Amino acid sequence: MNRRVAHVRIVAAVAILGSSLMAAGCGASTTTEAAPESTTPAATVVDVTIVTAAAGAIESALEISGTLTPLSRVAVKPKLPGTIERMLVDIGDAVTIGQTLATIDRREIDAQADAAVATVAVGKAALEAAEASLANAVLEHDRAQTLFDKGALPRQRLDGAHTLHRSAVAQRDLATANLAQAEAALRRAREVQRNATITSPVNGYVVERNYDAGAIPGDKPVVVVADMRQMKLEAGVSELEAGRLRVGLTARVSVLAKPGQTFDGVLAAIAPEVDERNRHFMIDVRVPNANRALLSGMYATARIVESTVAHAVVVPKEAVMTRDGKRVVQRVLGDVLSTVVVTEGLSDGTRVQIVSGLAAGDTVMADARRQVPAGSKVRGIATKS
Repeated sequence: MNRRVAHVRIVAAVAILGSSLMAAGCGASTTTEAAPESTTPAATVVDVTIVTAAAGAIESALEISGTLTPLSRVAVKPKLPGTIERMLVDIGDAVTIGQTLATIDRREIDAQADAAVATVAVGKAALEAAEASLANAVLEHDRAQTLFDKGALPRQRLDGAHTLHRSAVAQRDLATANLAQAEAALRRAREVQRNATITSPVNGYVVERNYDAGAIPGDKPVVVVADMRQMKLEAGVSELEAGRLRVGLTARVSVLAKPGQTFDGVLAAIAPEVDERNRHFMIDVRVPNANRALLSGMYATARIVESTVAHAVVVPKEAVMTRDGKRVVQRVLGDVLSTVVVTEGLSDGTRVQIVSGLAAGDTVMADARRQVPAGSKVRGIATKS
């Protein structure tokens, strides 16, 4: 009896286990059939900053900086020592060539000149006396010669007349030489008198005054006169830069002291020899300064225009890069990025001319250095102006 009960229980357990397994299998099948079908993910869109190739003027230029100096600057010193009697100009005064700037006390000089005048007068009187004596000696000689020829005068008297004549000639020559010497001394005295007057050697303005009346000038000049009708800006440029420049190129000059203003200038000179110390060539930019708006010592920057193109296709220089030895841009056409080989022209430092490869109105990536593969889908974001 017990064996039969145990057998029945085993059969029932097996049946229950089989039912459970069948239910589990059916549940798994139902879940699989209900799962949705898989889909391909959408392509990635890259945000890029874009700019539009513009049509406009562009110029290639070289910028130099330095300090403005006058076209000429002359230190005026007295030609002879002495005390300044008068100072006739002050800083900022306009002066012309030959204008009196100051005078040196010349009382002693005038006395010397007066003595020279007197010496000349004495010399002239002595010459007149010598010439009178010579004229008398000539008459006496001629009379003695006539009497001697007639036999009315001995040889001794004739020889005496000859001697007096030669002596008179010598006295005349000596008086002439003394007068010439006196006149030379007078000219020298007059020159010293003129040197006591200090005059301006150039047209310009007084930019420095170092002494007042009553002072004895020392090593410093009495005044300094600068010709400020033109200012010059000198700077050194490299060999490559000097090779692109030529005399006569226009320059636009700006100074820190006058923001927003520019002054027209010209490249006036290029040194024909390199400075061995720094391998630079000196150049000289001249700026007209008729209204004296520019002052000596101002710090200035000159932009020398080498060449200009009036109608050019230009993009920012960051939009162009080198790839595989070629200059390229990343053009955006629709929403696709492509690489375009271009030929460059002039550059002004911030923009570059595109001679071929782009047209005005084409859209390009603003920074070509960003690594975005060609063929990528992009969304352009315009740069802020």
